[in-house]
Amino acid sequence: MTLKVYNAVVFPSLLYGCETLKLYRSHIKKLEVFHMRALRYILGIKWQDRISNLKLLDKAKYTSIEATIIKTQFRWVRHLNRMDACWMPKCLMYGELQAGKRNHGRPKLWYKDTVKANLQWCRIKPRDLEGHAMDRPKWRGPTHKAAANFEEARSQKLTAARERHHSNFSGDHHN
Repeated sequence: MTLKVYNAVVFPSLLYGCETLKLYRSHIKKLEVFHMRALRYILGIKWQDRISNLKLLDKAKYTSIEATIIKTQFRWVRHLNRMDACWMPKCLMYGELQAGKRNHGRPKLWYKDTVKANLQWCRIKPRDLEGHAMDRPKWRGPTHKAAANFEEARSQKLTAARERHHSNFSGDHHN
């Protein structure tokens, strides 16, 4: 299998419908594991080669699953905001539960909670969302930049963690 086949068939089906879901960290980790395993298989990289996931993504010219999900969610949010308020998808995505009982403990996160967190990466205030969504250039610039910034911050965080781990590991063997 080549990267072109993976990009055309597997990758889209892997993330099908992700723009409408609230994915938790455990879901994203499982998707990332599959994504990395598939890319390693396609590129013929074995775990013994000791290539980090960041280098693998650079070599394959891919972004992380989470950055891709953020981009697709932004595209869906823009589409939702252009809909009339009475349309069912908009009512379902942004509506509150009118009746019903919630479990004790921390409430489950809703889709709109995810959108708010992602908008913070764009530095778009939730109250300005509709104005930005109606103007395509005003929307695309910050959202694409936010996804790139997210990927960069994620990469820096992973690199720093890897360096800390290696410095701790090498320090233990010298004592």
